[in-house]
Amino acid sequence: MAATSTGRVEPERAGAGRLWRDADFRRLWAALSVSLVGTEVTALALPLIAAATLDVSPWQMGLLAAAGQAPFVLVSLPAGVWADRVRRRPILVGTDLGSAALLLSVPLAAAFGTLGLAQLCAVAFGVGTMAVLGEVAHYAYTPSLVGRADLVDGNTKFQVSHSAAASGGPGVGGLLIQAVGAPAAVLLDAVSFVVSALLVRGIRRPEPRPVPPAATATLAGQIRDGLRALVGHPLLRPIVVSSVLATTCLNAGVALYVLYATRELGLGPATIGLVFALGGVCAIPGALLAPWAGRVFGVGPVIIGGWTLAALAGLLVPLATGPTVAVVATLALARALEGATGTVANIHQWTLRQTVTPDALQGRVTASHRFVVYGAGAVGALLGGVLGSAVGVRTALAVFAIGAVVAPLSAVFSPLRGLREQPAGADESG
Repeated sequence: MAATSTGRVEPERAGAGRLWRDADFRRLWAALSVSLVGTEVTALALPLIAAATLDVSPWQMGLLAAAGQAPFVLVSLPAGVWADRVRRRPILVGTDLGSAALLLSVPLAAAFGTLGLAQLCAVAFGVGTMAVLGEVAHYAYTPSLVGRADLVDGNTKFQVSHSAAASGGPGVGGLLIQAVGAPAAVLLDAVSFVVSALLVRGIRRPEPRPVPPAATATLAGQIRDGLRALVGHPLLRPIVVSSVLATTCLNAGVALYVLYATRELGLGPATIGLVFALGGVCAIPGALLAPWAGRVFGVGPVIIGGWTLAALAGLLVPLATGPTVAVVATLALARALEGATGTVANIHQWTLRQTVTPDALQGRVTASHRFVVYGAGAVGALLGGVLGSAVGVRTALAVFAIGAVVAPLSAVFSPLRGLREQPAGADESG
């Protein structure tokens, strides 16, 4: 490693396979991978508990989904300021342990017969809060650990883990839930977060000391700096606009998905898990093809086109009908197309944001993105519950699927469309 003119220690220069040889990167990658699998189990278990055990209404299901998204509105912006003031690795360890403790309360309450919707919402909100803090710290920490030249490679590997978890997690979760019950399956996620904390704790590379804010800097001013760096950037602004519109519609559909699959399509937990597994596995080749797609088609067109194709795949979900085999095949195809194309787009938009953002603003820009985009997701979850109760779950899914298709088109007439390569790294001097 070498020191820069600012005194910051940079990892070894980029090269083919460098990250495979980097033990600290492997620890961070393994930590993310382990916790993601457990999280996928819980993402299926909590709504299944609500739908099958507590017999909730569409509105209550939307409320549960919104509880998990609400921290992105309430916590993201101050979390970004915090992540830019302190070292980020301890945040990752603390949030992992906090998530483990919250999730452990679910099987304990179930064992004593006291588990209810209020606790599920509280756990979803608490774990969502830990997720906000952890994700902000993770995205801010990665450029300093791997260096900007290796960001596409690092983000590709992280996305493979996301995709593998999306493939295997629900399948494992469905089988576990069917075998031992949803509350007991949540215990797996709690254990996964403990393992993740131990792996991150084992990273040895010193983390650069954060640049302290000016003595006159206020919390509001630092938050404003992060928001301005995000929405004021000509390449990031169209991504934010498209993401807000798409996430609103997609989260509305997610809030209704399990209810739709169980009550209208008659699918059991194992089958739902199989649908997620069969479809999500296609995100893995999507992640591996992302660098090639960016070189051939250009970074901007890949982001816009990938999101558009992923949204088109979502139109298949409300069309699922007929024998169980046909229903499962339709849902799996939707998941496969969405996973493959959306993954390619996301790798490049993550890397773009990290590349153009100075290190001193990484936490706040990531937090601002989470606040704006995931905050829209919380609104979308509530809208899904409202519209699902008013016009029926299948009709609501169709409406939101159409909305998700329109969303990426807002970026077509922006500078993003002409972006061929990832730009040079951000100027760290200011």
